[in-house]
Amino acid sequence: MTISHPNNMPLKLMETVEDICIQVFDKDSKTLLYSKGCEKIEGLNREAVIGKTIDELYTVKKTRDNPHGSIPLKVLETGQVMKDQHVTFITQSGKEVNVISSTYPIFEDDQVTVSAAICVFRDIGDFLQMAQTIQKLESDLAQEKINRKGNGTIYSFTDIIGQSDRTQHCIQLSKKASQSTAPVLIYGATGTGKEVFAQSIHNESIFGMGPFVAINCSAIPENLLESTLFGTCKGAFTGADETKGLFELAERGTLFLDEINSMSPHLQAKLLRALETKHIRKVGGNQEIPIRVRIISATNQNPLKLVRKGVLRDDFYYRLAVIQLPIPELKHRKEDIPELIQHFIRNHAHIVGKRITGISEETYEILLQHHWPGNVRELKHVIDQSIYLADYKDTILQPHHLPIYLNENGNNKKISPQYQMNRGSDIKTTLQVIEKQIILDELVKNKNNISQTAKALGMTRQNLQHKLKNYQV
Repeated sequence: MTISHPNNMPLKLMETVEDICIQVFDKDSKTLLYSKGCEKIEGLNREAVIGKTIDELYTVKKTRDNPHGSIPLKVLETGQVMKDQHVTFITQSGKEVNVISSTYPIFEDDQVTVSAAICVFRDIGDFLQMAQTIQKLESDLAQEKINRKGNGTIYSFTDIIGQSDRTQHCIQLSKKASQSTAPVLIYGATGTGKEVFAQSIHNESIFGMGPFVAINCSAIPENLLESTLFGTCKGAFTGADETKGLFELAERGTLFLDEINSMSPHLQAKLLRALETKHIRKVGGNQEIPIRVRIISATNQNPLKLVRKGVLRDDFYYRLAVIQLPIPELKHRKEDIPELIQHFIRNHAHIVGKRITGISEETYEILLQHHWPGNVRELKHVIDQSIYLADYKDTILQPHHLPIYLNENGNNKKISPQYQMNRGSDIKTTLQVIEKQIILDELVKNKNNISQTAKALGMTRQNLQHKLKNYQV
């Protein structure tokens, strides 16, 4: 069989194939046919490829899987069929391509002389990327186990992101709490990072060498919560065995009680007695067991309001809240958003094999407008989801990568002209401009009354005066 020119009907039809790549080379390794599928994978135009030799078009990487170098050249030289070969090559535009190829010789009528080679291949770049991602994820998970401090924690103060005054105030207050043995009550909305602060306090305290044991009180039925905390004696109820409770498991460490407001008044009374006497009694038992445990508790609602509503016993509250730590919502510390975004991108993009390094100005504007009811947890979810939706070639997150609800909010609510980001400005400078303008607006609304303006902005009078001085207002 002789191939003279690709204008005959079968070859012209092959050029239109998009699902797979078909490339035909003559005996001098010049390209006779280059299908649509090849254009899509290699990013080259047919007109620029036809008539070019293999050496002019590609640089082939010799690997353990591909010791022959160029497979078509090998086939043209030997007449050997080479099937299912993994080949990595670089196109003349610099793009690296990974394929599985099968290459067949086409002989002259004498069935000896090779006149051409037809190469059929499929791109496996995405599959390799996925395999590398899985490998990296497995490695990171294994490393995370190694990085755990051996006490049930992951976080320390170095993991708390944010340079805003509110965030830094929380960190300083938490560090002071870590220097004592007093019970700490953390309160903040869902997603603000209460357990991150709890673990950080534990790890910097004298209890840091001991275990950190956490329980979400709302996740366990009331009739099981008592035995979970205090343990059970054999025969306490039908089928009951001798078990240790969380107080015993947290011995010489910290017991973190999340969503403490879901605990019944009856159980609050029993826990209060344990805290006051430093002894517990197992369910069904009579023996007093001494405990040496630091208690950190948390609630997603203002504890004083819970006391007024009767949800929390006042004596229970005063015992738990020797040190109170309020965690601000993200909407009250939006100046932390750029740093949080970069942190989430840096920690997550490489795990899923993406090359994302930042976000566009328009994307940032949409994120800044959002109210963030889910706080830092919601922001992390948004960035993670956007990274998943980005293509492998993307380096910047654009508005279309964001969840639909954020784009809808962004379309309905645009930042006023004076708050728009100037081209060439970095995010930190833009945030300062926005913050200064918001403060000026509130000052005007409140007729330059510092106290009323500070209250409207949700900051202390001292903090506002500090900002006014920095902005030379």
